[in-house]
Order: sequence, then structure tokens, then C-alpha cells
Amino acid sequence: MSLEGRHLFCPGCGTDIPVPRDARPGDLIECESCAGVLFRLVEEGGREALRLVQRVSCPACGERIPVGDDTPEGTILCHGGASFRLRKEFGAFALEPRDGERPLCRAAAPKAGE
Repeated sequence: MSLEGRHLFCPGCGTDIPVPRDARPGDLIECESCAGVLFRLVEEGGREALRLVQRVSCPACGERIPVGDDTPEGTILCHGGASFRLRKEFGAFALEPRDGERPLCRAAAPKAGE
């Protein structure tokens, strides 16, 4: 490892991404060249690599929430005090209200006086 720290190639665009010195497997790393795409630092065969992190949008506020590739469909995710069920549709993740509820996460809650 050089004195400048670790660097890995972005699997999306090939850019050299600096990896923080204290980063450990499982940490999220963003590629500035890929417009906010997140990658998870993993160790494979004794070497570090970056794997794309799927994200799903909160149906109430629109915030994009990271989801592990191994997270099974039907998992209940909590965000902003609301619960959602994870679905996989057309090869992508989606969140739906849990058990027909109409949740409103705190991020999407109307401000006082609105």
C-alpha cells in the first residue's frame, strides 16, 4: 500500500477512486464521476473490490435508501419512522407500504403551519 492510501477502480466508469484509510469491508464509497452511484467495499480472494449498491426510493419522500443485493424480497425496511416491504419488480427494487398502510415518513411529513 502506498503512502498516498488505497485506490480502487470504479466498476462503473473506470475512474481511480481513493479509499479512506479507515474503510473496512461493508463500507459505502461514492464515485464522484458516476453522479452519486454508491459502491460497497468488499474483499474477494484476499483483494479489495467495489460492488454496486442497489438503492430504492422511499415512496413517501423520494430519498434513495441503500439495499444489499442479498436482501430478500419481502424484507421490512424502516425509514423515517415508517415501515415498507421490499419488492423486486422488473429487475429493480421497490418499496411498498407495509400491510396496506399509508405510511408517511418523517422526511415527507408536512411542516407545522403547512
